[in-house]
Amino acid sequence: MAKELEKFKAEAKKLAAGTKKFTTAEGDKLKKRIGISLGNAWEGEDYFRESLAKARKDGVKSEKLADFQKNKHFKDGLVTWNKAVDIHQEEVGAMKGFCADARAHMAKQQALLKDIEKDLKKRGKSSASKKDIEALQSDLEKEIAAVRKASEYEGKLNAAQKLYGANFQKTVDKILKEKAEGHDKKKDATELPQLLVDRNLKKYTNQVGALVKAINTHCVTAIDKAGEDLKAAAPELKAAAAKYKDLKKINDQYQTAKKKFPGAIEDSKDKKKLLATLKKFNDLTAAAERKIRGTTVTIKKAAA
Repeated sequence: MAKELEKFKAEAKKLAAGTKKFTTAEGDKLKKRIGISLGNAWEGEDYFRESLAKARKDGVKSEKLADFQKNKHFKDGLVTWNKAVDIHQEEVGAMKGFCADARAHMAKQQALLKDIEKDLKKRGKSSASKKDIEALQSDLEKEIAAVRKASEYEGKLNAAQKLYGANFQKTVDKILKEKAEGHDKKKDATELPQLLVDRNLKKYTNQVGALVKAINTHCVTAIDKAGEDLKAAAPELKAAAAKYKDLKKINDQYQTAKKKFPGAIEDSKDKKKLLATLKKFNDLTAAAERKIRGTTVTIKKAAA
């Protein structure tokens, strides 16, 4: 009967790698990202209203979207807001995918648990493998409970977090029909996209700095650990790569904004500061990539 124990252990080992991905920590991370992206989308909506007010001052009197699309201010506002909504939708999609994958993984765990339970019912008290299989059963039950919690994170999203992007076109139509007086009283009235507004620039500058610092720390730690045990360096490299992914996403957004809104940046009183910050983001991202690549090469050479 020891064959069954080895079989169960092998199947549990196969599932273990996936189990590590479906944690409440990851669920919290995804939920936080959704909160941030929704905030940016709301700010994009404010900017759209400001842009609509500018278009009306330019002489556009229609309530039809097609007529407003001909106006530069309006078009920039709509594109900026739409981009923020798209990013938010991506984050919500990531959460849905995470929860769906967690449920699929849990189904595999439950199938294994069912096989273990069937086996235990057939075993006598004298079975040498019974205690080990019961221990495996207990561990699997705990893992299933943890994955179940992770799979439920989509249900923690409120209506705005779930549906804001889905209602985008309805909101556009609604704003177009609103009274004009309410659209020019928003804060940060500017032709700049919301990513480049001062308060957002400060926020993302802090995030970039923190990510770069974390990447460097993980790389240094990876090399230190590799000196004692090459395998111990792998988690640090993986953590550095995850931080780099977040860093690259921020930089890509800003470099896209630079390409899409050159005129707005050129006309801004903070032009020099904006361009310097965007260059810094790009340079830091490239340096972080080199750091991870160099660290990886160093560790591989040590392993050779």
